[in-house]
Amino acid sequence: MDTTSPPPGRALFWNGGSLWIGLTDVRSDYHSHHAIQLGLALTGTAQFRTRRDPDWVHYSGVLIPSNLIHTFQAPGQIVANMFCEPESKIGRMVASKLATNAMTPLDADTTRGLAKELRHAFLTGADPDQLMAAAQRCFTTLADGASFATPTDPRIEAAVAEIYRRVGETFTLADIASIVRLSESRFRHLFVSETGMHFRGYVLWARLNRALQLGFTGSSWTEAAHAANFSDAAHLTRTCQRMFGFAPSRAQRGQIEVQYRT
Repeated sequence: MDTTSPPPGRALFWNGGSLWIGLTDVRSDYHSHHAIQLGLALTGTAQFRTRRDPDWVHYSGVLIPSNLIHTFQAPGQIVANMFCEPESKIGRMVASKLATNAMTPLDADTTRGLAKELRHAFLTGADPDQLMAAAQRCFTTLADGASFATPTDPRIEAAVAEIYRRVGETFTLADIASIVRLSESRFRHLFVSETGMHFRGYVLWARLNRALQLGFTGSSWTEAAHAANFSDAAHLTRTCQRMFGFAPSRAQRGQIEVQYRT
């Protein structure tokens, strides 16, 4: 298929991760997010920059740690940006390959291998499950040979699952703490220790991902905001700009296909 006329961009969400893939025509604002990010240029190169960089840095493949402030552009290129949460098993393994608080470029052989499968799957119109599996294999490939000190505490794994299950509802830290049978103070401390994020911020991250799914699939941004329990569309927009570097309205409906799998 001629890469000058690629198919619509696609966004695939699963519990603990997502894939955003397609032709890029906008630059993000500076932002940071909870997830570890894997960026692959499927054509050309992608340009990333942190506040410490005097100029844009070109990468074919790069790993970005959780909570690192950065910006991104790749005008006219097809790019895949994948996200996995650092408290997940695969996230902990991938994190062991990361530089401390800095972008980690991938070597040429690794980048070519990862990009080849994703590029082929995207350009040939692979179904959502195939494309999602290809993205998830990128993380397992990167994690190969890695180790992590301890698995995530199962009580926090259960808490995270409950947050995602109830993301459109109103609930409190105390509600989730009671489900995993911990005191509020113990749960608060353990949650930060295991995820690297305060409970309230994590809930906001989960709500944002749900709102984006809904907005890209036909809901108005006001409807999506309320369904994901944001106070209003303006709150959703501010959160999206802070965590992903763009306002939701900048992603044109009809130019991106969105799927979600548990």
